[in-house]
Amino acid sequence: MSTSPSKTLSPTELAKLEHSFASDPSSDAYKPLAEAYLDLGRFMEAMVVCKKGVKAHPTAADPRLLLARVYAAQNKDKKALEEVMGALQVQPEDKAALRMAGVLQIKGGEQDTGRANLLKAYQADPGDPETVTLLQQYKVEIPRPAAPTPVLAPVAAPPPAAAEAPAAATVPVAA
Repeated sequence: MSTSPSKTLSPTELAKLEHSFASDPSSDAYKPLAEAYLDLGRFMEAMVVCKKGVKAHPTAADPRLLLARVYAAQNKDKKALEEVMGALQVQPEDKAALRMAGVLQIKGGEQDTGRANLLKAYQADPGDPETVTLLQQYKVEIPRPAAPTPVLAPVAAPPPAAAEAPAAATVPVAA
């Protein structure tokens, strides 16, 4: 579920992220910095930055999801699920939040609820490969769409007999 860059940042690059965040803590600068800290295993710093992101962006799911990832990376699944549920309160249809909630719920023994959330994530974006992979991994069957009911063409009433052929004109015959 990682959306963070795969490369390790140099100390200079990390310092730039820290400076950007320090310059404007209410901006989106929290995200790359928290992801960098998470990638480096610096969970306490990642948590602090994420919490500031949650405070600065209370109506966005992203900071809570990132905080949930920090908790999940430390095997604190219960705390991670609390944050994911908070993300779903502000954005109920967020596919990443639904997906993460589903996985955490299944891991926590809430099979039915977890499967339902994975299906909601699928319904939000049926083409999302990460969701499809998780559905397969947890053996959640994707509901097949119901077969469409056949639409029968209306049967037209036969035209009246008089309307079929024009009336024959009578021509007087001279004798």
